[in-house]
Amino acid sequence: MAKIRIKNCGPITTGLCSSDRFIEFGKYTLFIGDQGTGKSTVAKLISIFSWLEKALFRGDYDIDSFDVTDFRYLYRNQLLNDFFSEKTELEYYGEAYHFLYKDSLFVIEEMTDSINTYIRPKIMYIPSERNILSVVKNIEELDNIPPMLRLLRKRYLQATSLSNGNSVYNLPVAGYKAVVNGSNGETFVQSESSNTLVPLISASSGLQSIVPSSIVTEYLANQSVKDVLEKICSLNEKNFEQLKHSLSSEEIKTELERYSISGIAKSISKESLAEIEIAARKITNGYFMNVVEEPEQNLFPQSQMKNLAFLLDCANCNVNNKLVITTHSPYILSYITLAAKVFELSNKGVPKERLEKIVPIQSAADGNEVFIYETHEDGSITKLDSYDSLPSDENLLNKAMALGNELFADLLDLEQEFCQ
Repeated sequence: MAKIRIKNCGPITTGLCSSDRFIEFGKYTLFIGDQGTGKSTVAKLISIFSWLEKALFRGDYDIDSFDVTDFRYLYRNQLLNDFFSEKTELEYYGEAYHFLYKDSLFVIEEMTDSINTYIRPKIMYIPSERNILSVVKNIEELDNIPPMLRLLRKRYLQATSLSNGNSVYNLPVAGYKAVVNGSNGETFVQSESSNTLVPLISASSGLQSIVPSSIVTEYLANQSVKDVLEKICSLNEKNFEQLKHSLSSEEIKTELERYSISGIAKSISKESLAEIEIAARKITNGYFMNVVEEPEQNLFPQSQMKNLAFLLDCANCNVNNKLVITTHSPYILSYITLAAKVFELSNKGVPKERLEKIVPIQSAADGNEVFIYETHEDGSITKLDSYDSLPSDENLLNKAMALGNELFADLLDLEQEFCQ
């Protein structure tokens, strides 16, 4: 399991309050906390190190020549430049590499025991500023647009260019679909009650947020479940030749070429396929890591829950997929607890048709793989306790909700004291 240690990076000073200070992130990882306490900082660092590990594995960089200058380029790309100082310490243990940034130096160590089982991820960072994609056309032509927004736009264009005609996408909010015009790429929102098409630029802020997020997420989740031969078919010529070059015999190369022309899987023997799968690990992605800032953005509580159910479903479609979320919403936290309870009860034999009325089974989450962290104003991070594999309800978001009730009780006391 990958883990990261953070010290003196932006709002995070001491980092995780534990003996080793390492934040573990598994299949489902959530960060909650007040504004400006470091939720997005952690999420961005996770995505940076995960991407760097992948880049080293596929040969984009030479491990011996990669230095602090290269690393600075990566964190500047995520707009973290102002968060680094001489006191910043970062340490990351991945599945294939160990990284250490300390005293303004960057050190890489290959983890020889696990690199042979490393699986490449497809990493998507969906920032909270995503609404701008829905209201500004040709955003890729503008200056000073954050790189993660440019990448989200690129993936959105890929996801919506699969058909020459209009493409219709179900959205994880009740009563709406997205319709993309195949000729000009313009996006509309369709109300299922009135069947009216409204340009996305004129739609509600919640729909402007969820359209790019959900379409890109579904597209990449679908990519993650393709088998290795399907992925090979979508390789560009350079990567296909690279794959062929890495195979051991001319016979296997011939089988692969024959398949690329015919598309008939039976043209490749089981023995050859086994070697092709191993060779393809360096040039194909094996799972999808989805990093989503504020999935609740501008959404009604029930829509927040539907969106999280959708994100969990996309995470669950591949056993290796991962979901990282930053959130301010108690509804998101409440729903992940429901999803964990449904997983538990399903394993205990409770009829699935009864559980489906509460949480779709495909959106259930193993509580043992749910990691929730709270970021604090003092620069520390704490891990939320769990009880019987369920997240504790003693958390910042629930306390914030309870505060309103306490304040109202104080007002009732004042009413009784002065208005009787």
